[in-house]
Amino acid sequence: MSSTQSRKTTVERNYLALVYGSLCHTFFALAVSVMIYEMFFGLSRCWGTLHAPWSWVGNGVLLLQFPIVHSFLLMGRGRAVLRRMAPAALESDLASTNYVIVASIQVLLLFGWWSPSGVIWWQAQGPMLVTTILYTAGWLLLVKSMFDAGIALQIGSLGWWAVFRKTKPVYPPLPTGGLFRVCRQPIYVAFTITLWAVPTWTPDQLILAMVLSAYCLTGPLLKEARFSRLYGSAFEEYRSRHPYWLPTPMAIKAPIGHDILSLYDRDAEHWWDGSQKWLRALQNLVPARLTFFDRLASWPERTVLDLGCGGGFMSEALASRGADVIGVDVSSNAIAIAMRHAASRGLPIRYLVGSGEDLPLASHCVDCVVCVDVLEHVERLDHVLDEISRVLRPGGLFLFDTVNRTWLAWFVIVFCGERLLQLLPHGTHNPTKFINLAELDAKLAERGFVDRAFAGLGPRGINRHLDVTFGSLPSKQIMYMGYARLDPLQKTGPAAASLSLASYF
Repeated sequence: MSSTQSRKTTVERNYLALVYGSLCHTFFALAVSVMIYEMFFGLSRCWGTLHAPWSWVGNGVLLLQFPIVHSFLLMGRGRAVLRRMAPAALESDLASTNYVIVASIQVLLLFGWWSPSGVIWWQAQGPMLVTTILYTAGWLLLVKSMFDAGIALQIGSLGWWAVFRKTKPVYPPLPTGGLFRVCRQPIYVAFTITLWAVPTWTPDQLILAMVLSAYCLTGPLLKEARFSRLYGSAFEEYRSRHPYWLPTPMAIKAPIGHDILSLYDRDAEHWWDGSQKWLRALQNLVPARLTFFDRLASWPERTVLDLGCGGGFMSEALASRGADVIGVDVSSNAIAIAMRHAASRGLPIRYLVGSGEDLPLASHCVDCVVCVDVLEHVERLDHVLDEISRVLRPGGLFLFDTVNRTWLAWFVIVFCGERLLQLLPHGTHNPTKFINLAELDAKLAERGFVDRAFAGLGPRGINRHLDVTFGSLPSKQIMYMGYARLDPLQKTGPAAASLSLASYF
C-alpha cells in the first residue's frame, strides 16, 4: 500500500471512528437526560399520544423491548448483529460502541414515547422532598458503579476510541473493586434504587418500576454466565465471596482485610503529613471529641492516659491544654512518629508501646483515661476495661468514643465510609466488634463507674479539602462518645455489678 493510500485509509478510519463516537455519545446523553427527567415526574410528561386501550399495548411493547433486546445483544447471535452494524474490517472493534448506541435508542423510545395515563397519585412536597435527595443518590451510585466497572466500556467510548488510535480495544478486567466489593451487581442495584426513589408516583411509574426491577434481578444471570466463561476460576472465586445483588449480612461477615495495627504500621510515616485520607479523617474527629470532653474534664496539671494514641493527634491536643499526657499504643512505628512530632513542637508527652489488655503503667496512677477509636478494634474488651479501671485513681474519669452495633452504623461506616466513598481503607472495621451502647454501659457499671453519660457523634459536613468533618449528633445510632467516673467509694470489679443503670434508662 502506497503512503497516499495509507493516509487515505487512516483518514477514513478516523472519520468513521468519530462518526460512531458522535452517534454513541449523543444518543447516550439524550437517553440518560430523558430518563432522569421522565422518571422524576413519574412518566407523566412523555410524548406518547395513544389512548386506552391502545396505550396499554404501545406501552407494553415499549416496556418489553428494552429487557428483551438488551438481553439478546448479550448473547452470541446478538453480538453478531452488533458486529454487522460496522464495516467488516472494524466490526469487532466497534461492537461495544454499537451496543451503547442501540441501548440508548431503546431508552429514548421507552421514556420518550410512553403514553402517560394522566393519573398522578403522589408528588413530593415539603419535607417529603427528601425523596429528591434519594433519587439523586441513586443516580450517583449508578455513576460510581459504572466507573468501577470501566466507564469507557459503559458509555461506549472503548470501541470508537481504539479505532481512532489504530489499536485494538482493551476490555477492563473482572470488576472487583469499589461497589463490586459490596455485591456482584451494583449497576443493577443502583438503577433499581432510581426506579423506586422517584419523587412522583403514577400508575405508569409503578408498572415501569416493577417490570424493570424484575429484569434487574434476573437479567444479570446472563452476564454472569458470560463472565464465568471469560474469567473462569477468578470469577468463581469472586462469586463465592460476594452476594449476588444485595449487601446482606454475608457482606458483613466477609473476611477482614487487615487489622488496625497493620494500618498504623503501614502509614505511620504519613501520620502528620496530610497525605492519607483516612488519617485526615481521624484528625478531623479531634475537635468534635474535645468539644464534648472539655465540658467534663479539667486538663491542666492532670495526668491523662491517651490509650491507643496512634501518632499522637489526641495526645498533642491534650498536652496543648496543659495536661500531663502519657500516650500508649501497640504500634511501635506510630509511637516513634508520635515521639518525633511531639519533640518538634516541644511537647513533653511520654509515649510507651503497650496494649490495652496489658497497660505498662502502675495501678491508680492517672487522673483520666482518654480512649478514642479504640474499643471497637480490641480483641478482649473486658480485659481492656479492667485495665482502664486499674490504672485510674479513685474518682478518675474515663472519656471515650466507639461505634454502636447497629445496621445504620454498618451502613454509614463500613458500606459508605469504606466501600463506597473509600474514606477509610477497606477492612478497617469488623462490624462484629461494634459495641452496643447499653452493653458497654453495663460493663462500665460492673467495674464501678458512675455518673455515666453519652452523646452522639458522626459526620456533620465537608471542609474545603472535601474531607468529612464531625460533630455531635442527636442520635447515638452510628457513633457515640461517653463519660464515666470511677466511684471513689466503691471497689472496682465484678462485685459492683449490682449498680443500677437507671441513670441511663
